Amino acid sequence: MAALAQQLQACEARYRTLFDHAQLGIVLADAESYYVDVNASACEMFGYSRDEFVGLHASDIVVQTEAPHIDSALGQIHTRRDHHREWQFRRKDGTVFTAEVIATLLPDGTLLGLIRDLSDRNAAQTYRDRMAAIVESTSDAIISTDLNGIVTSWNAGAEAIYGYSAADMLGTPVARLYPVDKLSEASLILEKIQRGERIERLETQRHTKAGQLIYVCIAASPLKDSRGNIIGTSAIVRDITALKERDREIARMSRLYAALSQINQAIVWTADRDELFQKVCQALVNDGGFCLAWIGWRGVEPDGLTPVAVVGDSAGLLSNPGAMGQKPAADLSGELAAMVLRSHQPYICNDALTDPATRAGHGAIAEGRFRASAHFPIILEGEIVGVLNVYAEQPNIFHDKEIALLEEAAGDLAFALSAFARDEARRQAEQAVRDEMRFTEIMIESMPGILYFYDTEGHFLRWNQNFERVSGYSADEIAHMHPIHFFAGDDRARLEQRIAQVFTDGESSMEADFVAKDGTTTPYFFTGQRVQFENTWCLVGVGIDISARRRAETRLAESERKYRELVEHANSIILRWNSDGCITFLNEYGQRFFGYSEAEIIGRHVMETIVPPMESGGRDLQQLMDAICANPSAFEQNINENMRHDGQRVWVAWTNRIELDAIGNVVEILSIGTDMTARRQAEAEREKRHQAEAADRIKSAFLATMSHELRTPLNSIIGFTGIILQGLAGPLNAEQSKQLAMVRTSARHLLALVNDVLDISKIEAGQLEVAREPFDLPRSIAKVLAIVQPQAVAKALDLRVEVAPTLGEAITDQRRFEQILLNLLSNAIKFTDRGNVALTAELYEPSRAEAAPATLRLRVSDTGIGIKAEDLPALFQPFRQIDSGLTRNHEGTGLGLAICRRLVELMGGTIQAESTWGMGSTFTVTLPLQAPETP
Repeated sequence: MAALAQQLQACEARYRTLFDHAQLGIVLADAESYYVDVNASACEMFGYSRDEFVGLHASDIVVQTEAPHIDSALGQIHTRRDHHREWQFRRKDGTVFTAEVIATLLPDGTLLGLIRDLSDRNAAQTYRDRMAAIVESTSDAIISTDLNGIVTSWNAGAEAIYGYSAADMLGTPVARLYPVDKLSEASLILEKIQRGERIERLETQRHTKAGQLIYVCIAASPLKDSRGNIIGTSAIVRDITALKERDREIARMSRLYAALSQINQAIVWTADRDELFQKVCQALVNDGGFCLAWIGWRGVEPDGLTPVAVVGDSAGLLSNPGAMGQKPAADLSGELAAMVLRSHQPYICNDALTDPATRAGHGAIAEGRFRASAHFPIILEGEIVGVLNVYAEQPNIFHDKEIALLEEAAGDLAFALSAFARDEARRQAEQAVRDEMRFTEIMIESMPGILYFYDTEGHFLRWNQNFERVSGYSADEIAHMHPIHFFAGDDRARLEQRIAQVFTDGESSMEADFVAKDGTTTPYFFTGQRVQFENTWCLVGVGIDISARRRAETRLAESERKYRELVEHANSIILRWNSDGCITFLNEYGQRFFGYSEAEIIGRHVMETIVPPMESGGRDLQQLMDAICANPSAFEQNINENMRHDGQRVWVAWTNRIELDAIGNVVEILSIGTDMTARRQAEAEREKRHQAEAADRIKSAFLATMSHELRTPLNSIIGFTGIILQGLAGPLNAEQSKQLAMVRTSARHLLALVNDVLDISKIEAGQLEVAREPFDLPRSIAKVLAIVQPQAVAKALDLRVEVAPTLGEAITDQRRFEQILLNLLSNAIKFTDRGNVALTAELYEPSRAEAAPATLRLRVSDTGIGIKAEDLPALFQPFRQIDSGLTRNHEGTGLGLAICRRLVELMGGTIQAESTWGMGSTFTVTLPLQAPETP
């Protein structure tokens, strides 16, 4: 197929070359006489460009009196397949001329017209020569025979198709090309020709010189002499072998798609693995057109396969249920399937008689009907579990498309197996849920505290036996009670608040006295969690008896009061935290400093509460905290960055003291902190100022040096190459002039780059000053237009300019104004291949209500390639090329628009860009007529 495609491409190239360079006018038209292609000679003859000619109707180029004859000519072409007549034509400029037209109908229905200007009758011989060249250069075979079937002409296309040279065929019977079963066609064709009939389209087969049988399409017509007598046959023959092969491929693909559809239906409706495998094999044989299909399942042996589904095994080759990898000669493919198991890759055998892997089974292959086979792994969770095998009677039928569809079928099987596995996993999960429910029941009843479960209305849904024992109520009583019935006084209101908090925030907790049926109260710590049960939000709660803790708290309260009086009035941060990093105390000053209440911060870890994981400077504070916890005595003094509740970073100097237990283990760390933020910020600002001043000095020195060191050698290169190109240093040959011109162009481009880089550097350093001097705007605009005009002319672009007559003098930087306009116009021309580039300059005078000065508005638009919407935000960024594809076709640094924007802003104006991809761009610059004075 690839060789055929190359031959077709070569023929097309030869045809196109002849078509484009023929001096004879050649036109191609559709069935309605609208021109679809013309060559250069036809364009020159009629005075139209090719783009103007294509799409014209035949009536558009003939004189008015000739127009009524067009339909009759079309009828003649479609009935006789040719037309020969002199016509009166009208050129684009209106002049009339006579031309001879020969038109014919090509096999694909296209009208081919050959037009010879009869202004010079002496061109007749040239016309005949050109016609002969066309015949010889076409890729189709053009053959003529006499009434006895003897070949009288044989063009190059015939040589290419059949392999016979003209010397081989001239004077010999054309029937030598006919296969034996097609010999009767010769007499039938000759009979029709003798009756003056045409053969519009005959698809048949012919032999080539190499003995290959090819498919051809033949169009034949009678060949007449000058008196109209039939003297032979003229035939146009086209090789359609590739088209026939494509039709066969489409048929194969249709069968495969039908099989794949059946497989997918089986996957959807079949729940059993073996039944699914059998349906897959049936679909591949019955719908896919294969002679045998089987699926092998991987056994215990590494290379062993057990057939689990077989369709089409009429010879019983797969009747042995043993490991197929042990008998490659008997089953024809056991070794191939084993190869798939080892390689994890499909194996395609397009001809079993020549494939080395099937050499041992050639005898069995010859006796059977298997010439080609394909084997695909079935992969489940990364492991091969089986192999899908298909066989065909004809060799060489497994191509890329067929292989892809069969691979998809194997993938679909893997998907189905995965679904089966998921179903089994689901069943196991359901059993696990049941086990978990039983486990949960045991856990609920074994909890030491009370556990309960109620909905948003306060109806108890579940509770443990401890709840009944502690409350003194029976199960039936609890089922009809509300949670607040177990509390008294203020605790009821707090409980309602906590319940509401659970259902809004998800969780809550509280301490309250639990009131039993006999009126006794017990302090409990309650926690509540919101859960969803049967699409209803519920509260699951646990209560722990805290009577002992309450007694201990009372004893500690007095000592706590004394301790707090000492620390709460301190003007430093006093922090206590244990060896695990959890905060146990923070005084009021510390709470205000970090922005936490006592309830919010107690119990939280210092990391990510008041200590960030990483300092702004990059130091890992997690490692610092780990080191302090591991060895607090090594960090009696340290300064680190902390963070407040609102995320603000602060610097604190800490003094740390440790408390040890009786055996020397760290129990708690006391840290006293002093705010160092203001001091650190002052030091940082001072350091930044010093660095910025140093950077400005270095940048200024660099710009001064580069301005001289880069421009001087570049100007020398440009100057001396100009002198040499002018011949002042002696004559140059053409190649030397070309190379020196390239040097000068590159040097100029580099000098422009240097200037752009220096400009952008000066702008960023604040060293570029904008001059304020009066100049004439129209004259300045004309100066820039004179520079870009040659560029537009070179690209055949229409440069449109509209300068408002009200424009006069401006007081701003003339050089920078011209630099901005030149860059925008150059860009527009650079990125426009056809159409126009337009410049509009106008004066905008705001109304009195706006109270703003008059401004100049420049608008540069083009019909070029445009800019994608997603690229517009990056348009004015330095060193930013919008598209790497453009940079290969249009040189540039990516600085021009960035400099334009900075210059416009320095001059007190604005610049905007609008663009539609593929249709062009518009840049609008607004500048005050008087530049603002620099301070």
